[in-house]
Amino acid sequence: MRPITMSLTISLAAGLAALSGVAATALVEPSAIAVQSEDKLKVGSDAPSIDGLSLVQGTLSDKPQVRVVEFWATWCGPCKASIPHINDMHKSMRRRGLEIIGVSDEKPEVVANFLRLQGERMSYIVAVDPEKKIAERFMQAAGKSGIPCAFVIGPTGKVVFIGHPMDEEFDRAVRLSLDGRYDPAITRKAEPILAAARRAAGVRNFTEAYRRFDEAIALSPVVMYDTAAERYRTILAEERNEEAARAYARRMLGMYDNDAPALRDLALMLATDASLPSNDVETAQAVADRLSAIAQAGDPDAFRVSAAVAYAKGDFQAASELQRKAWRIAPPEAKADYKSALDAYDSAVKQNKRVAVPAGAGAQPGTTRDTSTQTSPARGQS
Repeated sequence: MRPITMSLTISLAAGLAALSGVAATALVEPSAIAVQSEDKLKVGSDAPSIDGLSLVQGTLSDKPQVRVVEFWATWCGPCKASIPHINDMHKSMRRRGLEIIGVSDEKPEVVANFLRLQGERMSYIVAVDPEKKIAERFMQAAGKSGIPCAFVIGPTGKVVFIGHPMDEEFDRAVRLSLDGRYDPAITRKAEPILAAARRAAGVRNFTEAYRRFDEAIALSPVVMYDTAAERYRTILAEERNEEAARAYARRMLGMYDNDAPALRDLALMLATDASLPSNDVETAQAVADRLSAIAQAGDPDAFRVSAAVAYAKGDFQAASELQRKAWRIAPPEAKADYKSALDAYDSAVKQNKRVAVPAGAGAQPGTTRDTSTQTSPARGQS
């Protein structure tokens, strides 16, 4: 009777998840729990092998800079809600070495039909794991039962994040790992300090908020670049002090004067981030100039950033010329992304007005997303 009881419980959990949109947890055999406790997959563990996946779409890279293995299903509402965000990440970061693999345990024809309906809205790699071997190495080993669930594997082959792909920390883990700047241990140490900073800012005690932000940044300015950017946003958007914000942006330029990824992100935030109440294109230009000065030969990113700053300043011709230089030296696998931005800048020159620029050409402002919805994968099990 024991297997029947488990089956009924799993089905009930999945049904409740489908109705309520919240996480449901399936029961696990005691033996499986024992295995997990002995050798649990966690942040810091070596990433398991993905050998055995059956590709439905795309081709695997030999050595991606960062790999995301995301477990999902066609029937899972929260999974489908995550697809646009994951696809945007794929399109904007693939040129930097990001590889995303969506893994379902459904039949290949079911997944293939779903992909045909999605088209370019789901353009990253998709595979099936019908025998659940990959799920066993990742999901079961990590003690996870809800989907969607993403595993981020950093440049050293270690797991750096396990969780919901709509979690803001997922974004940070991916983006910073691409630059070799993500450290989960420092991030955890900074969490209570940042919580105190945000509480202080919430009651407009900005002196205390900035003291706490600086304390967190001091743990590692390279790892905590996002906190420096948050401090800038707080000055500009919450305190509404443009002069102080401009001064802090200049301070950030000094802090990160030899950090190309940080300079790239700073220039794009200052010049193009539409979530800010105002942009600082003058400081953005100084940051872009510094990035150009330290950029390695053959790196198209400095031209891309300078193009975005020029476009923000309204110099469409300069933006087009700089982006064209970036496109010419971009690696083959990234040329299409650079060309789409170049086409937009060329269109702006012809029309003498601003046009929509594809994602990836400018900043990608952080947003708060709903991570409360997660579904048990039990529904896809027989």
